[in-house]
Amino acid sequence: MSELLSRLSFAWPWVWLLLPLPFITGLFTRKTPDAGVLVRVPFLPQLVAELQLSDPPRAPRRWQAAGFWLAWLLAVCALARPEYLLPPQQIIKPLRNVVLVLDVSGSMDTRDATGGQTRLQAVQHTVREFINRRKTDRMGLVIFANQAWPFAALSEDKQALLERVTQLSAGMAGQQTAVGDALAVAVKLLDTGVDARASRMAILLTDGNDTASRLAPDMAVQLAVSHHVEVHTIAFGDAQATGPDRVDTALLQTIAQQTGGQFWQAGSSASSLAQVWQAIDAMTPARVETLGYAWRRALFPWPLGGALVVLLLFSLAGVAMAGRRL
Repeated sequence: MSELLSRLSFAWPWVWLLLPLPFITGLFTRKTPDAGVLVRVPFLPQLVAELQLSDPPRAPRRWQAAGFWLAWLLAVCALARPEYLLPPQQIIKPLRNVVLVLDVSGSMDTRDATGGQTRLQAVQHTVREFINRRKTDRMGLVIFANQAWPFAALSEDKQALLERVTQLSAGMAGQQTAVGDALAVAVKLLDTGVDARASRMAILLTDGNDTASRLAPDMAVQLAVSHHVEVHTIAFGDAQATGPDRVDTALLQTIAQQTGGQFWQAGSSASSLAQVWQAIDAMTPARVETLGYAWRRALFPWPLGGALVVLLLFSLAGVAMAGRRL
């Protein structure tokens, strides 16, 4: 009970100063008896009856006065705007924005991952696990091959992001690899973050080397540095491959070093890839801001309605009693 009362307050407490107003008004408007000459008329009742005059107004009865003061009390209470402070609520605001940059070129359909999976299947499985662990991050997705484009907007909706990861297929964006363009698109996507204080991180995974970028990778790296984007890079696929199928580990190392990130070599092992995602998860703990707020619920309709009900009931009672006297 004490906690309930402690949550009650009035927005305009000074309105309570109006409570004695009717009493003060009555003091100044009350008529004093006339001290003139009184004339005794013994036949006054007969005269009143003959002239059909109504009875002189009577002073309000006690119950009428009580009804008026009760209605006035409730009206003043409503004018004072009573409020109830609801229990405080908390909002967890993410302070880390993460963009996954995934290679979906044709080579990701190579079936050399653990358990006979394609490279993309192994990536999808481990990425879904990573997303499920990042409860408080705002995350987005960029895919690339011949071209790069955002595939999931930066948001806190993890379920929508998981669905987009499930929809990935090798070759859906072409057969080549545009690492520089992908990094630039990731930086642009991170620029859409709603909180400028949030840290920016991109995780770029590829199984090849840059063969199709319109923006040179070194220019994309400079863009990432200027926008304070930390880039972690993952080389996935056959480390012994040569020619156009080889992973450009030197480029991935350069990207990571210059942006303050880390380079990871996962080979073709799905378990090694899972360990890489776990390591990234461990080294980038959640960054959040906890905001507290409490709403105030207006209660003035209750005393206002009570005042109207009291006035109505006492008015009906007065009409009923007047009818009995007729």
